[in-house]
Amino acid sequence: MAALADELAGQAEIEELRRSLLSTQRRLAKAKAKRDELAEVTVDACRDAVLSHWKPAPIKAPKVARGKRAEHALIHATDWQGAKRTTSYDSDVMRRRVMLLADKVDRLIIDQRASRPVPDCTLLLGGDMIEGLFNFPTQPYEIDATLFGQYVTVSALLVDLVRRLLATFGSVSVIAEWGNHGRLGSKRAAVPRADNADRMTYELARQILAGESRVHWNDCPEDVQHVEIGNYRAILLHGDEIGRNGFASPSTIVSHVSRWQSGSFGWDFRDAYIGHYHTHNEWALPNGRGSVYQTGSTESDNRYAGVMLASSATPSQRMHLIDPEKGRVTCGWKVWLDE
Repeated sequence: MAALADELAGQAEIEELRRSLLSTQRRLAKAKAKRDELAEVTVDACRDAVLSHWKPAPIKAPKVARGKRAEHALIHATDWQGAKRTTSYDSDVMRRRVMLLADKVDRLIIDQRASRPVPDCTLLLGGDMIEGLFNFPTQPYEIDATLFGQYVTVSALLVDLVRRLLATFGSVSVIAEWGNHGRLGSKRAAVPRADNADRMTYELARQILAGESRVHWNDCPEDVQHVEIGNYRAILLHGDEIGRNGFASPSTIVSHVSRWQSGSFGWDFRDAYIGHYHTHNEWALPNGRGSVYQTGSTESDNRYAGVMLASSATPSQRMHLIDPEKGRVTCGWKVWLDE
């Protein structure tokens, strides 16, 4: 009888524990649902708050001629290193130089339109638009804004650049590529490559400009982008994709791009645009038609490049004119940005 009583008491205790567990699970599920709902509402509210507070006024479309001989402007803007701080560079200098780029593009286009129409523009964003925090140990001491500040400041500058270009061109197509400075965590961190702060910065700017019908801007989940302007086809990459630890010699870069061009990339293209090295160069591809175009940076006084690589460069970006019918670059400029 005693054994039976103990067994019944044990079953009652198990049943009570089971009811308690089920009750706890229901409360946890309810709490999780509330938490998820709260998180979703919070994200939506933050986005809506940004967009409602920062809703740009429409830019009046310029009167631009169009015709059979029209060419297309291509601007390669890359390696702004937003919030990098050196003796000659910081976020304010970055902003002045980017807007100087827009002003010089406008002046160049006015001159070129005297001989043929240049109605539209494609803006290539080459990556490392922000400085980041996770690339080398002393990086947090060489910035004037945290990662959050970089995200906001550079997004605002991207919006301002595109809006300034809308005053010059009938339409602006943006093709964005993310760089190694946007990496979240160390190289060994288990973070997908596409979860990149550059890409997040692009997305905020893209959302802010979503109501502008003359801007065409898609997300960039892949790390090499396709550029297509009429019959012109090129690829946009940051530059760290080639070589070990993000460094490669010019001959290695040309050889790698040439192998891609021969079919291993799976998409036929003529030219390649890269940044990453903060210097302006051009190398012919072995097929005798295409080139690798390497573009400089808005940054100056890079101590790492000067000490580790014995390299320095004057701030610059790049502009080309494209013949959409013949599918090639017709002319180009190294746009100096030193003040």
